[in-house]
Amino acid sequence: MRSPVGASLLAKAAGQTPQISNLPALPQSPYNRPLFPEGTPLVADKRYSCIGLYNPKSPENVGSVMRAAGCYGVASVFYTGKRYERAADFVTDTKRVHYDIPLIGIDDLKKILPLNCVPVAVELVEGARPLPEYTHPDRALYIFGPEDGSLDKEIRDWCEDVVYIPTTGCMNLAATVNVVLYDRMAKGLNTRSGPKFR
Repeated sequence: MRSPVGASLLAKAAGQTPQISNLPALPQSPYNRPLFPEGTPLVADKRYSCIGLYNPKSPENVGSVMRAAGCYGVASVFYTGKRYERAADFVTDTKRVHYDIPLIGIDDLKKILPLNCVPVAVELVEGARPLPEYTHPDRALYIFGPEDGSLDKEIRDWCEDVVYIPTTGCMNLAATVNVVLYDRMAKGLNTRSGPKFR
């Protein structure tokens, strides 16, 4: 049986909620493509990061990356290559993040680059910028090579930035992903566009 007080509150709330058709239209922006109806909410001030894995070696590698992605709020993870086929059980993804963050196999990382997202290659090569001095993009696709190899020059060439982690030895894939994502988080709102972004 519904309480008279509850029914009264529901009726009042229903009367105060504006119909969608009565909401004021938002101005169009370059991010609202013609295929979206007029008044589509703007999403241009949203920060996010994605991960691209170039030919990862094993389910253990990918599972560890997925766990890092869950810890640092990554939007999605993409992978290329034939060596890793999506496994039902991610041995190192103990938090089962693959249920919450999309893990998508693709043939070319360049094809999935979101609108206004900056591709950032993470590789120890000449000309790369040290991570501690790097200002992260507001929207980034961080691309990592396999644990037993490097990112091809062809991939680095279309990336806007190339960064490296200054260490005395090499790190495995999961450690590298964790350090890059932690650096992004630790720098907080200190991304390229500053605090106007969320």
